This record gives sequence, C-alpha cells and structure tokens, in this order.
Amino acid sequence: MEKIKKNLHHLREGDSNALIVRLERNQRNLSQMRSQLRSYRCEPKTYNLFERIEALKNTMDRCSKNHKEVIHALKGDENSMGEYVSEAKKQLSEFRKLHENIEDYLSNCE
Repeated sequence: MEKIKKNLHHLREGDSNALIVRLERNQRNLSQMRSQLRSYRCEPKTYNLFERIEALKNTMDRCSKNHKEVIHALKGDENSMGEYVSEAKKQLSEFRKLHENIEDYLSNCE
C-alpha cells in the first residue's frame, strides 16, 4: 500500500514538473507573441483591430500573471498539488485559445 502511495506521489510530482516546464515555455512564447504584436506590421489600421489588439494584450497580461502564480504554487506547495495541477491544465487550455486568437489577428494584419 505504501508503495502505491509513493508511486502516486511520484506521478503527481512528475506531472507537476512537466506542467511547470510547459508553463515556463508558454511564458517565453507569450513574450515572443507580445514582440510580434509590437511590430509595425501589426499596428491596427481600424478601430476594430485596435480593440482586438488591446483585448489580446490584456488577455496576455492576465495569462502571464496567472502562469507565474501557478508556477510559483507548483514549485512551492506540495500539500494542495491537485488543485494547482488542474489550474495549470486550465491555464494551458487558455493559452492555446489565446495563441489561436493572436494567430488570427496576425493573419488579418497582413
């Protein structure tokens, strides 16, 4: 029984480490996407595009802040790991949606 508990803890630890790596990679990707949006090619030419880019920037800021909080929590608190793992997975899903929205915006800019 103790071996099963030990393996379960190891799986959670491995899962959280993988999530930390993915969240940190997403942080770097957010930085790159932010640089792309600052490019002169992506300057909004209409009011609608201006609203979209502002909404994207706000979402990026919120996503980055949440990523940092979850990374810090996963690295620090082992007691409520399950809660943070589910939050990290939610963050990864939100990042994918944000990435798709940014790609859509970039395709409309060209």
